[in-house]
Amino acid sequence: MTTAPTHPLWAESWYGDFAAPDGSLGGYAQLTLWPNLGRSWFWSALVGPDRQPVYLVETDAPLPRPSTLELRAPGLWTEFIEQIPDEHFTVDLEAFAVALDDPEEVFGLGWGDRVPYGLELEWESEIGSLDVVHGQVLVGDEVIELDGRGRRFHWEGLSAWWDREWSNGPADATVVASAPLPVDHPDTAQRTRLERSLVATPTGPAWTEQNRLAPRS
Repeated sequence: MTTAPTHPLWAESWYGDFAAPDGSLGGYAQLTLWPNLGRSWFWSALVGPDRQPVYLVETDAPLPRPSTLELRAPGLWTEFIEQIPDEHFTVDLEAFAVALDDPEEVFGLGWGDRVPYGLELEWESEIGSLDVVHGQVLVGDEVIELDGRGRRFHWEGLSAWWDREWSNGPADATVVASAPLPVDHPDTAQRTRLERSLVATPTGPAWTEQNRLAPRS
């Protein structure tokens, strides 16, 4: 079914994730536009088995500048650019995020250490495999050079993924670091637990995700 773009819940979303080859860290960035609600969501997380989880969750940002994917909000600037359609994609981020002691704290007040957080990353497609992802991750005083793998996607349409439970990602996977996220639906009192995890697989580190319905606290 084709949904008219005037529907209140029509949305467009861009997502990219990444993982270091040794599985020591991974992260993602996602920008979702709700043009008929006049707002944007921006989510990003950085996790690893031996590091504090870092979160940036903004669910009431303005829409980007016209004809761009450049988003500005208090403590946040990001730009997503599709340099070559389906081949070369970049994400730049300059922001402040929160480093937590436990990822479950994101479901509470989310208090933690405020840290500078940035991404300068490129996704380049390779036939028959995950994208090559390279660039820099900046968190606190760290500057991390990344030459890893990841995936990306872009979709648009009626955004009602929260009304059911689902999962995707490799089946033969062991979680090495979790980055769960609470998502309060824009149209109901429902809350989704979006379970995103950095995992180890026989072919290398990757990301999985699972959507779980949960009562709003």
